[in-house]
Amino acid sequence: MNKKTSGSIAAWIVAGALGAAALYPFLAGQLARYRNAETLARVQLQTRTPALTPALSLRVHRLEGLLASWETIGGCGAGTSTGAGGGIKWIGHSTSGGFFQLQELATYTRIKGGDYILSLNNQITKDLSEKWNFGVSVPILYKYYHSPFFGIPDDISNSGPGDMSLFLVRRFGEINDTAVTATLGLPTGTHLAQFKGTYLSQEKQLGLGKLTGGVTLDHTLDEIWGTIVLGGSFSYRGGKNEIGDYRAPVANIYAYSGYFVGPFVPALGLTWNRFFGVDRDLGVDQQESLFTVAGTASLEWSTDSIAILAAVSLPYGWDVEGAQAEGGLNLLRPGLQPWTAGLGVTVSPF
Repeated sequence: MNKKTSGSIAAWIVAGALGAAALYPFLAGQLARYRNAETLARVQLQTRTPALTPALSLRVHRLEGLLASWETIGGCGAGTSTGAGGGIKWIGHSTSGGFFQLQELATYTRIKGGDYILSLNNQITKDLSEKWNFGVSVPILYKYYHSPFFGIPDDISNSGPGDMSLFLVRRFGEINDTAVTATLGLPTGTHLAQFKGTYLSQEKQLGLGKLTGGVTLDHTLDEIWGTIVLGGSFSYRGGKNEIGDYRAPVANIYAYSGYFVGPFVPALGLTWNRFFGVDRDLGVDQQESLFTVAGTASLEWSTDSIAILAAVSLPYGWDVEGAQAEGGLNLLRPGLQPWTAGLGVTVSPF
């Protein structure tokens, strides 16, 4: 290395040091302004939620809207009764800040033989206080069946509003990590649809024509990496109506887990269902599952103003093979049940 090269290197080192010294006040000022802005944002958040403890305030900020759910337990979409639903549930962040929360879930359920059900579930919820929440759910259904009657090649469809539901949520615990939801189903969907003078079978109807009800218990384990939701529910699905259609009660337990990756939350869930009896169509037992296990996979993405959920549920059940076997015992065999894919959107307007 010659003296000229050494002098050039030394000059660049000195120039770099002088430049860094000149930039330091600017960079330090920018860093201070950034930290001040973060502190101001935290103060404003605490000011907007004065009734919350620090632990609850942090959790609400991270998990606002957790457990907003569209359950399909015991049905191929809202307003139906056959098949074995898994339940599509929000696990990650949701939206906040509006006067109410609006959730839309579109689902496609594939049934055997090319039949399918499209459902658009419209759910509106409103926090009455830190501990209480009230909501209403209104499903719109489209059911398509390929040649459902023996010897008749005609395809049929049945569409319209299903049975709407009202629900009330009560949260418990210092950080609201336990929630109890009571649900009342109203018979707003028709249960008397006919094709050429014959009543459609009860799974093809949009409703049962009877009041339904249920209770759900959820408990959330808030981890650093994400969240775990454990729960269970019991649903009275209306019993028997005036034309002999019957839907049996069902109970389930479930577990979901979601992992936070920035605005994304991939999640997995598992639901076990137990039906207390076989559904009947015009008084005749149907071939349906008494026990099912449904796996659910979902991916959520959210900002402060909008949240999007995509999910797939695949149930596996034990089917009744004949109505009743000799001695009054059900003959069971394992098999896949109708699968469901869903796409949901949540916003908090006004």
